[in-house]
Amino acid sequence: MSTPTAEHRTRSYFGWQHEKVAFLFGMTLQRVTMLAGAVLAGIWPLAAARPAAGALLWPLAIVLATLAFLRVGGRTTDEWVLAFTSYHWGRSRTRHRFLSAAFAPAPADATAAKPMDLPGVLAPLTILEAQGPSGQPLAVAYHRLDRTYTAVARVRYSGISLVDSARRDQRVAGWGALLAGLCTEGNPIVRVQALQRIVPESGAALRRWHADHVAATAPAEAVAVTSDLLTAAALSSSGREAYLAFTMDHRRAAGAIKSAGGGSVAAADILTRHLRALSASIAGADLQVESWLGPRDLAEVIRTAYDPHAGRHLAERRANATTPGADGLPAGVDPAVAGPAAALSSPGSYAHDGAHSVTYWIHDWPRNQVYSTVLAPLLGDGVHRRAYSMHIEPLGPREASRKVMGERTRRSVAVGMRHRTQQIVPEHERQALARAEAQDAELAAGHGLVRFTGYVTVTVTDPAQTEDACAALEADAAAARIELRRMWYAHDTGFVMGALPFGFGLPRKRW
Repeated sequence: MSTPTAEHRTRSYFGWQHEKVAFLFGMTLQRVTMLAGAVLAGIWPLAAARPAAGALLWPLAIVLATLAFLRVGGRTTDEWVLAFTSYHWGRSRTRHRFLSAAFAPAPADATAAKPMDLPGVLAPLTILEAQGPSGQPLAVAYHRLDRTYTAVARVRYSGISLVDSARRDQRVAGWGALLAGLCTEGNPIVRVQALQRIVPESGAALRRWHADHVAATAPAEAVAVTSDLLTAAALSSSGREAYLAFTMDHRRAAGAIKSAGGGSVAAADILTRHLRALSASIAGADLQVESWLGPRDLAEVIRTAYDPHAGRHLAERRANATTPGADGLPAGVDPAVAGPAAALSSPGSYAHDGAHSVTYWIHDWPRNQVYSTVLAPLLGDGVHRRAYSMHIEPLGPREASRKVMGERTRRSVAVGMRHRTQQIVPEHERQALARAEAQDAELAAGHGLVRFTGYVTVTVTDPAQTEDACAALEADAAAARIELRRMWYAHDTGFVMGALPFGFGLPRKRW
């Protein structure tokens, strides 16, 4: 939801809500089981008239009840147990460690292309090649287990920090219109991911432009000074990369894929058709699509995320590839060598190809009204590499109406019960009911409803700087009134969610 403020004549935003666990009273099955065990352990000695058994069962009931409601670091006990067990079970099977390069499996056919070798949740991924909306090669990332197809665009945006409030609201409204257009019944585009990466600037393109345009009669001293300045500026500056990923679900598009001939080729064609239809909406959000990533371009994004040291070399290669008459390799990376040579997942960080990454997920968004620039502090000042990723799932009208009415009913019943029992209604319950009513009104007016979450990944090349980079991110998040949670025992999966544009970061609703 949004509302204009008269003081600054700009629009502020609020109204996002936590998604509750859908089992019982917002509790998971594990917590309900512990609570039920505590109740049974507490009443059984009394019901069986065996008070002696209470000496053993009553302390057990207290422990179970405490574990059901105890939170450590913002996570419940069952969440910690699940994460700890999952990590150590994978560690016992050496799944926390990944080796590729010389250790990568060779194809059965010696003449066939070498397959991709990626770690963790990316292992079932295959990069297909299709024809993009503008006729250029398009990389389609096909995940065999999820049965999803993802296309990625490198985008350029004008920004909203230095524009007037009217233009800022217009750009944000354009982004909202893009998402609202996807909130249709049966839309095969099930997820949208917006990824921004803050990386050190290589300066390769600028140096190439300088070399191509320097005059032959220019003084040698001026050329030397300019070259030194370009080198120094590249070492102290950072660049931003923005990507937009659209994910199509095979199940929703099954009919269209079958009509197009079936198979992955037909699915890629259907995805391209929808991307072409979204071109006007993307332009309406003041997002300029520089290019839809081809297979080598997408592989370069993967490679530079896992190996930050390769960024400068690949930027030089890309600059040379765009220069007429230059001899060298084509831009990008072969998809077969896009993954890391080695990676190791530990409880507190993720080591990959000479770099260390820590991923946070956004646990709580600002609870008060904020402006559209609220996420700017998460991008940092370029001192450390950061990647911010927002994953959005558009909901169809029927599912959105069901969720909003369920929330409104629960809030109305809670407030009504307090009124009937002569209790004081807490202010947070009043505000929650007001938000649910406003969402219902906006949904009736034609607005869309989405599920969303966010991740931030910090990457350093010196392990000694890991905690300093994490502390800086936590301070920036606190300034934005955003609450982060470190992804203990799951940093390898968090890295994929936060630093790579594949749309894997929005989990299913827990039961």
